[in-house]
Amino acid sequence: MALSGELEFRLISFDSMGAKSACTLVRTPDTSILIDPGAAIMQKSFPLSDPEKLSYLQSAIERIREEMKRAEHIVISHYHFDHYMVDEESCEIYSNSHMWIKDPNRWINHSQWERSRDLLRSIGQVSRTGLKYSPPGQEQYRDPVECLPIAFSMDFGHYQKRREELISNWRKRFMNMQKRWASRRWVEPVSPMMHFSDGSGFEIGDTSVRFSRPLFHGIEYSATGWVIATIIEYGGQKLIHTSDLQGPIIEDHAQWIIDEDPDILILDGPPTYLFGYLLNRTNLDRSINNIIRIIKESAPELIIYDHHLLRDPLYRERTSKVWDAADEMNVRIMTAAEYNGLVPVVLRSQT
Repeated sequence: MALSGELEFRLISFDSMGAKSACTLVRTPDTSILIDPGAAIMQKSFPLSDPEKLSYLQSAIERIREEMKRAEHIVISHYHFDHYMVDEESCEIYSNSHMWIKDPNRWINHSQWERSRDLLRSIGQVSRTGLKYSPPGQEQYRDPVECLPIAFSMDFGHYQKRREELISNWRKRFMNMQKRWASRRWVEPVSPMMHFSDGSGFEIGDTSVRFSRPLFHGIEYSATGWVIATIIEYGGQKLIHTSDLQGPIIEDHAQWIIDEDPDILILDGPPTYLFGYLLNRTNLDRSINNIIRIIKESAPELIIYDHHLLRDPLYRERTSKVWDAADEMNVRIMTAAEYNGLVPVVLRSQT
């Protein structure tokens, strides 16, 4: 268990350790919180054989499940399979745990809407409570980009016109999403120990746990939906687990982190393995510039820079300015594997 004052954390499973994951345990004298207990197999392009990838995945699942059994609180930031598990054994554990999960009824895309209901249905079957429904609780939604004044005050030069075209199309996708939220039956927590986390939190003893409002999973109007970040404070120490902000790409998300001023920042880097495909130069540069701002303006005691980033053997080369800025500011930044005294798997596979 790594220590920072009396706030302790353990990096259970991350991409740098061989499987898609961002699972983190945080412990204080008051309680324990396990964030994002999930893992998925690496993508086809990852430089390992299929049996090796499967071995790393199975090892990650075993580690995560052991921590699930001991944690008092379990957090699921969103419904991608590298952030939660839905098998029978996991649902048995969930049914007896304090659960803080992304709201399944709003600020959620179509695939995760369905996955969240599958998860609640499975937990309900284990606990014999069944899935509980209610009428929609909200009909009108504020355009989420109204919360992004920094990003929308910027001029991206030659990309600006194309960006405006994309934003216009993506806004229509958002409008279709909100129609679903306003017209379909909502689901409710399937036990008194389950809570929808968006914008909420709890205190136990001297420990404060807060959850962010829904934040875009990557770029504005991201097709992959929204995520919830977790902020934990104890003894004058603050830890933030961002979930999937991808860098962060959005400038306002970076400003939020700067304003929070964490001591420990567990941050997913940009998905550079998708560079030239689903990640263009403009958004990669945004991601790099945003974390450099965080380093210079907040200077966390430690940054764990991992998850999507560590699927790419060229991750260090493609984000070299970030590591240089951290050296300049004397900020510790490293992958989860390195923090645990290991070489990132994506690099081990190249030797």
